[in-house]
Amino acid sequence: MAKFKKFFKKKSEGKIVYGENIVNNIVDLALSEIDLVKPYYQKKNMYDKNVTVVIEKDTVTVNVYVKIHYSTSISEMAFKVQEAIRHNVESMTPYRVLAINVHVLGVYFDQEEVATPAALQEQPTKENNEIKAN
Repeated sequence: MAKFKKFFKKKSEGKIVYGENIVNNIVDLALSEIDLVKPYYQKKNMYDKNVTVVIEKDTVTVNVYVKIHYSTSISEMAFKVQEAIRHNVESMTPYRVLAINVHVLGVYFDQEEVATPAALQEQPTKENNEIKAN
C-alpha cells in the first residue's frame, strides 16, 4: 500500500514592512551600547533627528550625528559606531547596509572633574586637622 503525504497550500500571510522609524530606533540602540559616544542634538531636544535613514529596495544608508569623548580616538570610535550599527541593522532587519556615514560634530567633556593624586594630597583630612588643633 502506498503512503501519500498531504501538502497543505500555504496561505498568504502578508508581508513585513520595516519603516524608517524602526531602523532609527535600531541605530539609537547601537549608539547606546557604545561607551564614550553620545548622540548629537543641535537644539538639545530629543525630538531633533540625530539619525537619518534612506531605505531603497533592500539596502539602507544611514547618516548618524554624534559627539565623542575628548579622551578617545575619533577615528577608532567612528569605526566602532559603524560596526555596531551595521551589526544591529543587518541582524534585526532583512536590509543590507549600503553605507554608514558617521558625522562627528563635537567632543564632550566630563561634568565632574577627576581628582588627581596631587589634588588629593592638598585636601586636608580629618586626621591632619586634629593634629594641627592640638
